[in-house]
Amino acid sequence: MKLDDSWVGIDFVTDDEIPGLVRYRPNLQDFIESGLYPRRMDIIWTYESFDDSLLPTQKDMDLMASVEDALVDAFEGDNQTILAFVFTCDNERWWAFYTTDINMAGQRLNEALAIFDPLPIDISVDDDPNWDEYFGVIEDFGGE
Repeated sequence: MKLDDSWVGIDFVTDDEIPGLVRYRPNLQDFIESGLYPRRMDIIWTYESFDDSLLPTQKDMDLMASVEDALVDAFEGDNQTILAFVFTCDNERWWAFYTTDINMAGQRLNEALAIFDPLPIDISVDDDPNWDEYFGVIEDFGGE
């Protein structure tokens, strides 16, 4: 399978008037249909915003971009784990990765993040064989 690196990016505002950003890959059908990616690894970075936007500072955005690049490089060379969508809103950035092997993904994550100082992230894993969370993003933001 070839991973299409096309992305859709959308700015949004919550019901509470909080701005946010979402990016997702619209062309993951082959990966979904393969059945090889039943688990989702969520990485949540909690940051502190210094204005009403509750978005990260430019310094945090730059570091987040470097971390994302390191993770993508570690995961996607052989499509072992793929980044499906990213949310940034209300003092959190959420990366959602779908993986073929959570143990291998954990090893690669640790290796990729070893070059950084400790980061304010939490990692969780959920069974999501039907990619329900991904399709929720498409449903919520795909028509905008």
